[in-house]
Amino acid sequence: MKGDWGTGSSAQAAISKRMCASHAARPASFILTTGDNFYSPDGTATRSTFDRPEACLLATGLPWRATWGNHDIGGTSTATRLGTPKRWYSFAQGPLRVIVLDGNQPSSSAQLAFLRRTLVRAKEPVRVVSIHQPPYTAGLHAPDTTQQRLMVPLFRKHGVSLVLSGHNHSYERIVNRGITYIVSGGGGAQVYPCVRLPAGLAKCTPQYNFLEVDATAAAIAVRAVRRDGSTLESVSVPVRTPSGR
Repeated sequence: MKGDWGTGSSAQAAISKRMCASHAARPASFILTTGDNFYSPDGTATRSTFDRPEACLLATGLPWRATWGNHDIGGTSTATRLGTPKRWYSFAQGPLRVIVLDGNQPSSSAQLAFLRRTLVRAKEPVRVVSIHQPPYTAGLHAPDTTQQRLMVPLFRKHGVSLVLSGHNHSYERIVNRGITYIVSGGGGAQVYPCVRLPAGLAKCTPQYNFLEVDATAAAIAVRAVRRDGSTLESVSVPVRTPSGR
């Protein structure tokens, strides 16, 4: 999993190659992005920002599961090149239910109805959300207070364990009322500093990174990996159960 990556930078290429090495060692099921997949021109994949730096990942044939970032809505490549025409959707993988949301429209009544309905109907014990703009963050861009007001109560009520975001080009981990929030926006764009101290902040560092995520019915293992392949952080996220049933 990676975010804020489609710039054509050497860091993007290095992260992609490390993800390929990770897949070779422990095969992945899909590639999840936390958005800002394509920068200049906004929302459009080019040879220099996608085909060339992502060549080894494309060769794996792994499916992309992309989140729409603010830079992606100016074009169509997240839909046409990453196969993600919908702005919000969900999918299952073993014990895992992943809900991908559009942080560009946090107050959309249709999206909120989808989120509530999907969480209520989910049979999988592990619920993970991916949304580009983070509801909680220590980074340069401020936290999304609309998400805090409208989405986070649904996360809490319906057993979401992990919320993955990008937008801030860093690695962050925050634990708020039992939910773990991880920002992984170090996929290739210039990294950002940590500028605030939110409640529950466990780690914030401006480094390029991607995530390896493995879920069982009991826990979610998350390893944040630097572009040189070393471990930035390894954590076990406990699986929460719904409280509203």
